[in-house]
Amino acid sequence: MSDADDLRGATEFLAGEVERDNNAVYAVYVAVIAAGAYGVPAAQAFFRVLDPTWMAAHLSGPSAVALAVAALAVATTFGYRLGGIRGPVVPDLPYLDTVAMSPLDRALVLRPWWRLSVFGCLVGGFLIGLVISAGLAIAAVASPMVLVPGVLVGTVAGLLVAASWLHGQVRTWPTGDRGARVFLRQRKSLRALHLTSLRTQSARSVTIGGAVLVGDLRAARLDVGPPSARGRRIRLRPHGAISTMVLRDWLGWRRSPGSALTGLVLTAGAAYGLVRSAEPGTPSVIALGSLVLGYLGVSTWSEGLRLQGDNAGTPPLIGLAPMRETLAHLVLPGVGYLLTVLVMGGVSLAAGHASALGLIWAVLLLGILLAAQVMAAFRGLPPVGLFSPTTGVPVTILWYSVPLLTPVVCGTAATAALTAARPSTAVLVLGVTTYAAALYARRRVRVLFEGHRA
Repeated sequence: MSDADDLRGATEFLAGEVERDNNAVYAVYVAVIAAGAYGVPAAQAFFRVLDPTWMAAHLSGPSAVALAVAALAVATTFGYRLGGIRGPVVPDLPYLDTVAMSPLDRALVLRPWWRLSVFGCLVGGFLIGLVISAGLAIAAVASPMVLVPGVLVGTVAGLLVAASWLHGQVRTWPTGDRGARVFLRQRKSLRALHLTSLRTQSARSVTIGGAVLVGDLRAARLDVGPPSARGRRIRLRPHGAISTMVLRDWLGWRRSPGSALTGLVLTAGAAYGLVRSAEPGTPSVIALGSLVLGYLGVSTWSEGLRLQGDNAGTPPLIGLAPMRETLAHLVLPGVGYLLTVLVMGGVSLAAGHASALGLIWAVLLLGILLAAQVMAAFRGLPPVGLFSPTTGVPVTILWYSVPLLTPVVCGTAATAALTAARPSTAVLVLGVTTYAAALYARRRVRVLFEGHRA
């Protein structure tokens, strides 16, 4: 018997192939319905809201190509990083222990999982390209012929993301065939996957799935975060209490340069968008997207703040009061945001793409972004509504989304008032919402620490 016949018999014995195929078909069925019923109407409404004149001036020609290339670079980088955590080829532990450990060709043994993942990426890229191009055509922003290149580009982008995802998983093991020549080479890549790495990712998938089901994202985040092996020779020198805490966060940046660089890229994009969003006539969606990037960028830099929230109730490291330690953890993200805004704002001013008002406005948005980080770090456990059979999922999603929605909604509303030539209203809205968010964040710190008192 051939390896294919042996594999077919083992698969029939484990009875996992039919269920996996049925799940994939049902997922594609749901995705197609969602794209047609919700995606296309939302895309065309989005493009109708945007000013066609503004889009023609900023999102056409070389700008459109640069934006598409940047989006593809972000997607492939995300896929590559995701492959080190949870790759596209992650069989169940029983399958790994019984079939993958056999002398059968590993490329043949692991091929069903790879084909399923690449099929999902291709379908996802196809639907994204179809939704965006259909929205452009229905909103009369482009001709209906945009559907053909839109679908092709989306499908190719899905293939590149799938290849980057698999390549990131291949490179989790330090030895073997893991160079550029295995990129988009199915058999070489699958044979380069090591069983130890596959078992680790399979077990991690189970624990992360359980943490998500119970609403404990802290456990999922700690399981996803890889141990740092950089900068272990660097030692923290004693200084004042606040200075020591700030230097401790700086040491964390040096030991995780990838996270620090990711935060810098996200914050730089947010700073450029926020500086430009203050210009009259700029669509509010630019401010909305920039605030999302700003929240993610500052959040990437706020690992020390999250660790303080995770260790709430334990004896303080150097005797700082909870609120003072929280403020100390905000120093580094705040300074990093300010420096990034000043640099990006200066570049925009020199190029004539923005004004001093936009630079000042981007700086003023720092307060609500930092308050949101405190809200996220000290949110605590979800409310008891999590266990409701009817409202459990919406309550959990809303509970974890509040820190993100606060700066996005409030900052976008204030920016819309600013672009509508109502600066006093904009400053009032931003000031009131920032103050309210800071009060709520302070309350979350107090409630979380007081809840651990004996």
